[in-house]
Order: sequence, then C-alpha cells, then structure tokens
Amino acid sequence: MQTGFEIMDYDRNLKDLWVRRTLAALVDFLITLVIAFLILYFLHPMSYMDTLYLFLVQGPVWYVYSVVFDAVTGKTPGKYIFKIKAVAFVGDLSLGQALLRNLTKLNSLLVLADAIAGLSTEGDPRQRYTERVLDSLVVSERKIRRVKQFAPVEGKKEELVLPK
Repeated sequence: MQTGFEIMDYDRNLKDLWVRRTLAALVDFLITLVIAFLILYFLHPMSYMDTLYLFLVQGPVWYVYSVVFDAVTGKTPGKYIFKIKAVAFVGDLSLGQALLRNLTKLNSLLVLADAIAGLSTEGDPRQRYTERVLDSLVVSERKIRRVKQFAPVEGKKEELVLPK
C-alpha cells in the first residue's frame, strides 16, 4: 500500500484537500493566537510581549476552540471558509471524539507531526494519524444533487441523494 505522500503525486483531489486543511488550520491558528494575545494582555498587560507565554496560552486556547466547534458543527471557522468538515465514519463527531482528535492542537508542532505521520504511513491518506485511531476524518463539503428515481414495487417516486 502507498503512503499519502505518494498518492498525492497523482491525486489532485487529495492534494487539494490537504492544501485546504492546511490553510484552514493556519486561519484557526491565527484566530486563537489573537485570542491568546488578548487573554494575556488583559490578565497582565506587560506579559503580551513575552512570546513564550503567548504560545503556551495559544495551545490550550486552540484546543478548546477546536473541540467546541468540532463537537457542535463539525467545522471551525477556518474549515468553514475552506468548505471542509470533520466527520466520524458513522454519524457526526461525538464530544469524546472531538476531545481526543484535537489533543495535538495543544502544541502546533504536534499538529504538524500528526499530519506528517498520517501522510507517511499506510492507511487513509485523508487522515492525520490520530484521526485513524478515532475513526474520524476531514472531508470536502460538496453540493448534493437530488436524482428522481422510481421505486419498482410501489411505483412512487423517491429521491436519491448522490454526491455531485
């Protein structure tokens, strides 16, 4: 089986998904960095100058931010902008899955390592490594079109939902 990096060489959709995931994560990172800056500024006006404190506060802020948005809507503002969504293989993400899948966001280097581990090992190339363990992934939201189809037994029209 191939790794995600090898599949990306010829799969444009996979490459597009990872570009959008990366840009969405960057947007969310910047939003939470501003929130962390504001928290530090209001708690202690001089501490906002210390970059180490800023990044120590930003990690937990990003974690809570991601858990809340993933558990409630399946998408953070960054994912909303780039039209992607976090889903479970069966149904919506549970709170437990949201809590666990976002643990790596406590540190931005862990997020990067998690994505690289997911792409450099065998398995679904759309997943970070921790997403494989939790049976979740990020997918592209696509417009859905409805197709009219006849039911052979009753003769009534049914709507079949197919991805576009």
